[in-house]
Amino acid sequence: MTGSASVGAAPGTGSSPAEVLAPYAAAGLLGPTACHVATTVARLVAGLDAWTVLALAAATQAPELGHVRLELDTVGELLTTGDATEDAAGGVAPAWPEPVAWAGVLAGSPVVSRPEDAARDPVRPLVLEGRSLYLQRLWRAEVDVAAALLARASLPERRAAPGCDEVLDALFPPALAAAGPGEAGALGARRVSDDLQRRAARLALSARVSVVAGGPGTGKTRTVARLLAAEWRLAAAEGRVATAALAAPTGKAAARLTAALHAAVDEVRGEGALDEGVATELGRVEATTVHRLVGPPTGSGVPRYARQLPHDLVVVDETSMVSLPVLARLVHALRPDARLVLVGDPSQLASVEAGTVMRDLVGPRAARSSEQDDDRRGLPVTVLEQVHRFGAGSGIATLAGSVRRGDVEGVFATLAAGTDDVAWVQPGDVASLSGVVARAAAVALEVVARARAGDAQGALEAAGRLKVLAATRRGPLGLADWSSRIEDAVVAGGGERAGRGRYPVGTPVLVTRNEPFERLANGDAGVVVRAGALAVLALPDGPGVRTVPMARLPESEPWWAMTVHKSQGSEFDHVVVSLPRPGSPVLTRELLYTALTRARRTVTVVADEASLRTAVGRPAVRASGLGERLWRG
Repeated sequence: MTGSASVGAAPGTGSSPAEVLAPYAAAGLLGPTACHVATTVARLVAGLDAWTVLALAAATQAPELGHVRLELDTVGELLTTGDATEDAAGGVAPAWPEPVAWAGVLAGSPVVSRPEDAARDPVRPLVLEGRSLYLQRLWRAEVDVAAALLARASLPERRAAPGCDEVLDALFPPALAAAGPGEAGALGARRVSDDLQRRAARLALSARVSVVAGGPGTGKTRTVARLLAAEWRLAAAEGRVATAALAAPTGKAAARLTAALHAAVDEVRGEGALDEGVATELGRVEATTVHRLVGPPTGSGVPRYARQLPHDLVVVDETSMVSLPVLARLVHALRPDARLVLVGDPSQLASVEAGTVMRDLVGPRAARSSEQDDDRRGLPVTVLEQVHRFGAGSGIATLAGSVRRGDVEGVFATLAAGTDDVAWVQPGDVASLSGVVARAAAVALEVVARARAGDAQGALEAAGRLKVLAATRRGPLGLADWSSRIEDAVVAGGGERAGRGRYPVGTPVLVTRNEPFERLANGDAGVVVRAGALAVLALPDGPGVRTVPMARLPESEPWWAMTVHKSQGSEFDHVVVSLPRPGSPVLTRELLYTALTRARRTVTVVADEASLRTAVGRPAVRASGLGERLWRG
């Protein structure tokens, strides 16, 4: 099923829109929404040919799979890749039109604009750029983001504040020069890392836009915390008030970022690089979600803050989870003289919505050291490379690195090495699989015991000790399968089974819909605990715990296990990564890498060899033009 398949129905054959789309819908390539949009436009615009109707449906379907645009040359591949096709009906794929001929037909269509006309003709729903087809709104978002970021990158850097380098030297101290022979390698690696972190902070203090990229444990949060400390110290020295906003894509990620920031501030204070007044001010900083920061979109696409955000500095963490439309709203809301810092891991899963933002922002610099990179195209990017979270010889770090590079043999070498922190269980190994279920059930029963005793903090700590991350929601070893296995074991151990809308004490719960009045966001996780005669949902709140009455809980589900997508922004001591059969289209390198890097100490991979080979060898396919616009020479 490729975009270069033989030519389908010729334009103007008289087939109705429903007849044109039916075989593609039956094959699972087009969903109900895409078909509805195409047939509706066909009713409104008389005389649309079959290829244009098909293009309308395909372009509408593409963002459902995370694509910003539909590339006519590879349309079949694009529409059969991604988590949205997990339940596709399958069947024989129909042919797609030949790309060059298809583009020729669309170029003359009354519902398609050329790029040079699109801004003046916003009524037409599609934009054709070469053989790339966009929905009008996504084309506009991509063009606006690229133009805004490149404009910021081209502005002269701000003059360094007096004492800037001295402040950065105190916050990013160099490694000791007099290292012994046994320490030279480790200290040398740490010095490179600290130099890169300092470089990232220095850029963020002067450039209008900068990007900080790196994997887990490379010091991204440390860099952000010390950047904010520098901002506050320099502002105090200049007699001004620092105004900074810290944001993340989800409420859960924002809460975790806030906690990590405060911990890092305490570390800086302990080093004597931060006075109490500045430390107190930073202790009041709390991250919010990007949506709350910029406000909801209006009918005109203008953010709520039409007069622009008041902050001098805006830092966005977990940028890999930010969709293109959300980034467009953010850059529109910034003051022209504000500084924007985008932080994230380009190797992680992208947003569930359209876009590959972090990968596009980093571009070709993801593959080479920032210190040695003199490429003047694109944006100022610093890639943090040294991992500090795991010790030397860490199996998790080695395994994740091999997955990120697509090194299949390296992955299996690590799995076969038998390190203390990595285990591999074949799904057909019933005894070993039962052992994994038993370990998950033991942790779940501890959660129940602590929750029944009213120990909310202990129940939450136990719930984060081990978590199963499933690639799919259904099917063998999917989310539902694991949840059933664990809950059955809990019931056998004296716990209670959750029912529809009923959560017994001890049930871990995942919120699936935002509830601003209770400060609950999609992805927040807690445990139902006993509070006197009542049951409440206990959730982490910084170093403490807060509770929400069960009657005020929005849509949610039991949290015995979770999908890899939902796990983004989370960390657990022990992660069980569960992969489906090799034919599943959700198996990608980014999904496996994201799952592995949720672990702090231990990973157990439950997958057969074929599934692992498929995942490591298949990078996620998402069509986006943002990287081309940012990095073209």
